[in-house]
Order: sequence, then structure tokens, then C-alpha cells
Amino acid sequence: MDRHDTNPLEILSQRLHLMGNVLGFLCCAWIAVVGSTLMTEINADRIGNHRSPAVVEQMKECDGAFAQRFACTDDILLRGERGGASEVFLRLLATLMLPGVAWSMWRAVLEKTDRLCRH
Repeated sequence: MDRHDTNPLEILSQRLHLMGNVLGFLCCAWIAVVGSTLMTEINADRIGNHRSPAVVEQMKECDGAFAQRFACTDDILLRGERGGASEVFLRLLATLMLPGVAWSMWRAVLEKTDRLCRH
């Protein structure tokens, strides 16, 4: 088939699909590298789990009757869990947002190109 007989939109669509495969690979690589880096850099003190030195020190300051100490410790741990969950959520958002936006924009371009090729 001669190159002049081929519809330029079809050539563009083929190239865009190829670039989409490359973008898909780059998105997966981004998620793997950035995601694993961000998740391994989570500091136990920032999350505030029950084993972090900062939380242990705060729990040592709880005094009073058993119920008061329990309530104080429980409050400290719940604050740490909420902070830790939000820390992990923000890191996941930072990891997934850029590839998600790039992929959805790319899909919109491909759909528009494919629609033009069919008409």
C-alpha cells in the first residue's frame, strides 16, 4: 500500500496509540518508583504509632486512675492513627494523581482521534 493512499488521521491514530503504550509504561514506572520511595520514607514518628519514641514519651505522661490513664493513652493513639492514615493517603494521592490525570487526558485525545478517523 502506498503511503499517499493512507489517511493521515489513521497514521496519527496509530502513532498516538503507540505513544499511549509508552505513556502507560511510564505511568506504571512512576507509580512503582515514586510510590515505593514515598512509602518507604514514612517516618514512624510522623505517623505516631504506638512504638514510636515520641508516642511512648507522651503515653508515659498519662497519670491518674486507671480509667484516666487508659483514656489519655487511647486519645494519643487515636490522634496518631488519624495522622498516620492521612499521611499515607496523601502519599498515595501524590503517587497516583499525576499518572491518573495524564492517562485520562491521553484517553480523551485518543477517543477524539478515533472518532475523527471513523467519520
